[in-house]
Amino acid sequence: MLSMTKSLAALAVGLALTCTTALANEPYFTIRSADGAKTVEITAEAIEKAGSVTFKTTLPGTDGEELHEVRGPLMQSLLDQAGFASAEYVAVALDNYEIDVPAEDFATLGAIAAVEVDGKPLTVRDKGPTWIVYPRSDNAALTDPIYESRSVWQLKELVAK
Repeated sequence: MLSMTKSLAALAVGLALTCTTALANEPYFTIRSADGAKTVEITAEAIEKAGSVTFKTTLPGTDGEELHEVRGPLMQSLLDQAGFASAEYVAVALDNYEIDVPAEDFATLGAIAAVEVDGKPLTVRDKGPTWIVYPRSDNAALTDPIYESRSVWQLKELVAK
């Protein structure tokens, strides 16, 4: 019985390592053209290459006015790196929530693809692995409900219209 328990424990550890490695190689999200002719996977390498921005802000759908430190690349940097230039995008979440986001939001408002909150990598369980976050605490206009609706967590894809 003890050897069976050890075998099961070893299997569980091996499975956990395999799952962690598989997830580490998964893209954070994809950017694609509406016609499907071009698709770019945003991977950890792409995130690193785009650079990081860190700021403190309130987060929609969380605990109100508490400030959280968010980190991730500017959405515009990822779009530039991937070679996309569109007037509008559709942000799609894992649960298939969709919202139109004007390119201007990414070009001028400092929205990031947050991959960390308060120093911890985002997971699906806590609105990740990528969350579009606006610097709401730096710009009162960004507390408008329209920007809250565009703050897509669990971002699955961005579709260039």
